[in-house]
Amino acid sequence: PREANTEGGVFPAIFGTVVMVLLMSIIVTPFGVIAAIYLREYAKQGLVTRLIRIAVNNLAGVPSIVYGVFGLGFFIYLIGGEIDQLFYAEALPAPTFGTPGLLWASLTLALLTVPVVIVATEEGLTRIPRSIREGSLALGATKFETIWRVVLPMASPAMMTGLILAIARAAGEVAPLMLVGVVKLAPSLPVNGIYPYVHLDQQFMHLGFHIYDVGFQSPNVEAARPLVFATALLLVIVIAVLNLTAAALRNRLRENYQALDV
Repeated sequence: PREANTEGGVFPAIFGTVVMVLLMSIIVTPFGVIAAIYLREYAKQGLVTRLIRIAVNNLAGVPSIVYGVFGLGFFIYLIGGEIDQLFYAEALPAPTFGTPGLLWASLTLALLTVPVVIVATEEGLTRIPRSIREGSLALGATKFETIWRVVLPMASPAMMTGLILAIARAAGEVAPLMLVGVVKLAPSLPVNGIYPYVHLDQQFMHLGFHIYDVGFQSPNVEAARPLVFATALLLVIVIAVLNLTAAALRNRLRENYQALDV
């Protein structure tokens, strides 16, 4: 991109969006699945568990900018600042991880979308008949082995549904990213040929923020309008491709357990 993002290509914004969503998916999936397994399979069903479920559902309705403020204060200033003190003291006062970057943006969006993954996974676990669990235990499997080898594979389509919903929401979020990692113009890609190849501390470009920047911060808004529509179309296409990929994987998993109607 050049000329205040009104000329040139948008590949860095596409690349940054895809990398952030993939990293967010890697982070949110294990946390959401583990939380759902604990709530459904291990936690004693009582008042505390019900309150936790209510809290999870309420977190799904919190405005995204609140997550951005939390990510700025907790991830960047607190955790990032501590990482700099411990591992990058020689670079101070210039921050390394104590500044907005790809890692903190991905963690913030993972926190934003984890309630969706928890709810979807727990619903999938609920649909698995109790007799299947009891049959596995009767054959001598431990509870952990039953969950790992029997329950989770059968619940995997529901887990993928939760991930699809998480991707659909995270890919289009802009407000929290403005606080925790996105920039108007990044000097280089967050993944490149320079060691360590994946630069989690680096800021990145995002299609959603690119739309905002070109559409509302451009010196000539009318001239930039076609680029705004083109970038918006690209964002829709990127989200659709990510969702279709996850949906194809979900359908493949669902075919393996079609008899359970999961």
